Formats: sequence, structure tokens, C-alpha cells
Amino acid sequence: MRPNLPESAAARLRDRQQYLIDRYRMELEHAGSALVSDDAVWEECVVQARQIIGECAESMGSGQASRVEVPVERFVNMAERRGIRGIRPDCSVRAAVIMFELVMAEAVDALGPGTGERDQIVTLATALSRSLFARLEAGAKGYDAFLLDQIRIVNDADRRKLAREVHDRLGNTLSVAMHQLEIVAAGEPKGRKGIAAAVDVLSDAIAELAAITTGLRAEEGGNSLRDALTAFVRSVGRTTPMVEIRVNGSQSWVSTDVMDETFLILREALRNAFAHAQATRVAVEVDIAPHEVWAQVVDNGIGFDPSQPRRSNGLHSMRERAELLSGSVTLGSSPGLGTRVAVWIPLPIDVE
Repeated sequence: MRPNLPESAAARLRDRQQYLIDRYRMELEHAGSALVSDDAVWEECVVQARQIIGECAESMGSGQASRVEVPVERFVNMAERRGIRGIRPDCSVRAAVIMFELVMAEAVDALGPGTGERDQIVTLATALSRSLFARLEAGAKGYDAFLLDQIRIVNDADRRKLAREVHDRLGNTLSVAMHQLEIVAAGEPKGRKGIAAAVDVLSDAIAELAAITTGLRAEEGGNSLRDALTAFVRSVGRTTPMVEIRVNGSQSWVSTDVMDETFLILREALRNAFAHAQATRVAVEVDIAPHEVWAQVVDNGIGFDPSQPRRSNGLHSMRERAELLSGSVTLGSSPGLGTRVAVWIPLPIDVE
């Protein structure tokens, strides 16, 4: 092994830092990553990329993978900011894979051919995986905290709503019934009529309670988005591609208008896949949470280069619909690697 090889390879990795970051952004754009759709989020990515490359270069120069310590609290805050923007942990995982491939290829090229550099490559791979996955672990914890907080907010709002329903719809009715029974207890002459009135009022109260509980049960009664998407696929009458549709979460969190717009966006994405992708498989996945609707349509078709001009594929219409709901639509594709359309729509949370 050349005596100065680790140091020279580490120096080259530092020198090529900006080139790697530029490539990183380009690959994220091709993947349709939400990490490059917001300047503030991208700046955070640049800071992390510089740190990762620096940590790898340091490990290469010393010949030993260094221990990586990340400030968990900062990553919790970062995950919360990304969650509010609809950026999910899978974006970070895809970005980590891209960063791993770029840095490994650059470092191995710097080390050059030969079996003597095996230990250096192992050191690099260990350092890079530690650097990336320490951040992914912290980010995952942060996103979990964000989701739990959103669920807490919704649960609190639901409890307050139920309390209002019980108070407004049952409280007055039961008070009237109690008054009628008090008249009976006092032995007034109109007591018989009071009993009949109390029975009628209590019957009304039972009906109100039944209406409240029926409404609570009805929230989980249907899966209309999946049914609508399935009906559309059947109406097209195609035997290929095979389409898989999965809808997770409760549609009770989403207004009818938002659900209708989500269906129209996903229908347009399916139409594009049917018309242009030449795919054998299309997967539709929808996750409904109290604070957002997130969906994607992924095909294994011929793909295309998003940077090249091409005829309209309905993307403008899909983005316009999402933006009117303060959401976004991102598209990722590469020739021969299929296409992915991701949809994010934030949902208002009633905290009163």
C-alpha cells in the first residue's frame, strides 16, 4: 500500500465535497424528493452532507472509523419541521442511500485499484454507515415524536368535541326530565302528567345518545377512496398493468372536498401510468393521518428524464389541485427505472 494513500484519498474526498453535493441534489431531483422542494430544508441537507463527507474523510485519514454523536434534540426539531411540510422519513432513507452510493464511489475511486486498500474500504464503509444511520435513527425518533404530538392534539380535540355534544344535546334534555321528576316527588297534583313528560324527555335523550354513538361508529364505516379508485381501474378495462391499491387510516379525518380532490389527483396519476409508462405493475398507497393525507403512485415502467421537455402529462393540473389545498405534488423518474408521483395535503386540526 502506498504510504500516503489514506491521507491523499481523504484530501480528495474533501476537495470534491461541492461536486458530491451538486450530484446529491441532482439525484434527489431525479427521485422527486421533497427534500429539494424547499430551500430551507435543502440548506439543512447541505449542512448534514458536509458533515457526513467530513466525518468520512477524517476516518479515512486516520484509518479508523470514528464514533458519531448527533444532537438528538436538534434532529427532533428538524423532523418536526419536515413533518409539518409533509416530508416523511422515507425521503431521508432514500437520500441516505443516494449519499452512501455517491461517497463510496468517490472514495473507492480515490483509493484506486488493488487488494491492499481493502481495509481502507471497510473503514470507509463503516464510517459512512455510522454517520448516515446515526442521523436516520435520530430523525426517526423525531418524526415519531411529531406524530405522537399530532395524535395527542387530535385526541384532545375529539374529547372536547364529544364533551360539547354531550353537554349541548343531552344536558338540557336531562335537566328538563329531572325537573318533571321533582314535580312528581313534591306530590303536586299534576304529578301524573309530570311522569309522562319525563318519560317523553328521557326518550328524546336516548335518541340523542343513539345519534351521537351512531355518528362515532359511522366514521369507520367505509373506505370510499379505495372503492372509488378501484372502480376507476375497473372502468378502464385493462388487464395490464396490475394495480395494487392500499388506503391506510381513517377517512373521518378528511373533509369530503379534500377527499374528492385527492381522488382526482390520484386518478390523473393512474391515467398517466396507463397511457405512458408501459408498466406491468402500478402501486397506489394512501396514508391518512389526523394532520395530513400522503399518497403515491409508483409504476415500474420505462420512466423518463424529468429535466427534458415533454408533452403535458397532467402534472400541472395535479399540482394546481394540491396547491389549492396548501399541499404539493412531486414527481420522480429516470429512464428505465419507472416513475413515482407523491402527493401531500395538510389537514387542519380543530383545537378549540
